[in-house]
Amino acid sequence: MPEHPAGKQCLLAFDAGNTSVKAAALIRGRWQRLMRVPTKPAAGLVDRMAQAFPPAKARALRPGRCVVSSVCPAADDAVTAYWRSAGGREAEFFGRTLPVPMPTKVREPDNVGTDRLLIALAAKTLQGAPCIVVSAGTAITVDLVDANGALAGGAIAPGFHVAALALHEHTALLPLVELGKPQPFLGPDTEDAVRSGVYWSCAGGVLALVSRFRSLPGAAGAPLVCTGTDAPLLLPALPEGEACCEPDLIFRGMAAALGMPV
Repeated sequence: MPEHPAGKQCLLAFDAGNTSVKAAALIRGRWQRLMRVPTKPAAGLVDRMAQAFPPAKARALRPGRCVVSSVCPAADDAVTAYWRSAGGREAEFFGRTLPVPMPTKVREPDNVGTDRLLIALAAKTLQGAPCIVVSAGTAITVDLVDANGALAGGAIAPGFHVAALALHEHTALLPLVELGKPQPFLGPDTEDAVRSGVYWSCAGGVLALVSRFRSLPGAAGAPLVCTGTDAPLLLPALPEGEACCEPDLIFRGMAAALGMPV
């Protein structure tokens, strides 16, 4: 269990995504991962959370508050129930009771996921503006923070595993493949051809978007920040030294949104 200074409270945070729910605590100025469980099925989510990280252990951390970023409404009740079982009163959700102080230039700001806003805020805080932030998970998002520090917009595409699953489910004979290290361009058989196609279409799409974003006025040379479960899978496809990887970027964005050190 993470060490915790006596007499002090920590911040407990949840990231509720479409594939998994993750929890971390800000202790002594550092984020420590506590739990990761599958989001689905929603009916048993609170039990999976309690098994992976018993509420008694959460209480022992003496969390002063609980904050949540959620893009999966079906998970919200489970996160709230877990927090209450740990002795908390009310979870605070970004985008509802908590604002994300990230300016945007998008057409419908209220429809931007809090995850995209929080990682953009963290990337800007860490790298300055302009910058480009890539999140590789269930979906791959590539967003541009412009020279004025606003989220200018971005792109959303299927992630590696969603693309592989879609190809399998919408064809009669193509197998469902698992992706690992970067695949060779030329697949010597059907399975490797699928791996190659899925991997390099996803990675190549990211590279193309980054190049186009950097061609926009004021974005030349914008640093690239990668995060998400599949960031380690994506990084080898990027030019060496081209990007930095920040596994806890969304949690660091939560800290930034609360005015805490990132």
